[in-house]
Amino acid sequence: MKNLLKNAIASAIVISMLFNCSIESIENEQEELLFQTPNAQNDCADEDPQARVTNGGTIAITFQISTLDGTVLHLVENIAPGNSSGFLTFAPDDIVFNISKNTTGIQDDKVVFTMNQCMSFDMVLGADNYLVAGSPDIL
Repeated sequence: MKNLLKNAIASAIVISMLFNCSIESIENEQEELLFQTPNAQNDCADEDPQARVTNGGTIAITFQISTLDGTVLHLVENIAPGNSSGFLTFAPDDIVFNISKNTTGIQDDKVVFTMNQCMSFDMVLGADNYLVAGSPDIL
């Protein structure tokens, strides 16, 4: 009788486990993984490059974006300390970013980068009124 009760309980546990388990092939899981988009930076769809400057300094600045041949693409004047230019878009090319200070004794900043589609350059003017080192990012 003891063995019959133990066997009945063990059988009930095994049967309940069989009904609670589902069988799915590993192929289904692999297919689902293929269709999931990775958490990478692939959200850009051939967007033009963009740039902005944030003035963390103590003087107003002028921000100019131009091509190597001198064609001015954007000009934002009098960006006060604590403000930014907002993101400005332009066609892909070798781009000159010029930050003019219009203040005696403080040198202007000028950097050149090849900006391709899906690139962003977020520049910051530091507390010393000079550009903090940085480079463009891929969106």
